[in-house]
Amino acid sequence: MNIFSQFVKSLYSPKAMASFRFQGIGKTILYVFFLVLITSIPMFITFGTSAVKLVNSTEDFLQNETPDFYIQDGEFFADVDEPFIADEQGFTIILDPENKLSLDEISSYGEVVAIQSKEIIFKGAGQTDFVPLSDFEGTEVTKENLLQFMDSVGSAFPIIITVLLVVGYLFFAATKFVQISILGLFGLLLKNVLKRNKLQYRHTWILAAYAVTLPTLIFTIMQASGLVLPFSSLISFAVSLFVLYLIIKEVKVKKPTPPIN
Repeated sequence: MNIFSQFVKSLYSPKAMASFRFQGIGKTILYVFFLVLITSIPMFITFGTSAVKLVNSTEDFLQNETPDFYIQDGEFFADVDEPFIADEQGFTIILDPENKLSLDEISSYGEVVAIQSKEIIFKGAGQTDFVPLSDFEGTEVTKENLLQFMDSVGSAFPIIITVLLVVGYLFFAATKFVQISILGLFGLLLKNVLKRNKLQYRHTWILAAYAVTLPTLIFTIMQASGLVLPFSSLISFAVSLFVLYLIIKEVKVKKPTPPIN
């Protein structure tokens, strides 16, 4: 049975999954990579689309909405008479070279980055951080520099996105292997409870790899739909454990041969 057929069977048939216990570890590992790839696609699309929009909107914002500005000798300058305040996708950006706004006024905007004459103020997630512009002393930063940097980022964007997606995929795969390994240990307890004594850890590990298929797919669809449950990881593991129980229950027990009289 090919991997795609196994994927389909793993969505509804504990009996079919029980028969997979005899296959090699290599094919099971390949299946896990396939499962992670399939269930990562929605998140990868969302991430890639959001990243492209962020770069394009940031470049457009710098080009068309912000005044000329630069940082020189650890001090910020901007071509404004009053503080420049703009809301960019729910994030407030403030350019205040004359320090006309107090910290309380800046903080009142919620999620905000404010550049004043001597420091940059970041506020988000209930925390406020300060970066002194003296850290940039000896370096000149201008609006034109930033636009050139955004252009270079745009040129290298396909490579950057590809690298990030590969790293993300490997991280998700490693996380899934850890989950399966732990689930396989629980499978040893289940096989004792169900008296499937011939099952070994290699068998419960293989069965666990298929047991996670349905909950992984369900929670992927929920996340793609914007539905996030509290303790979703624990719920997913509990559902996987229940599916593993159903699979092990389908493992046939060889009946003892009756004594010959």
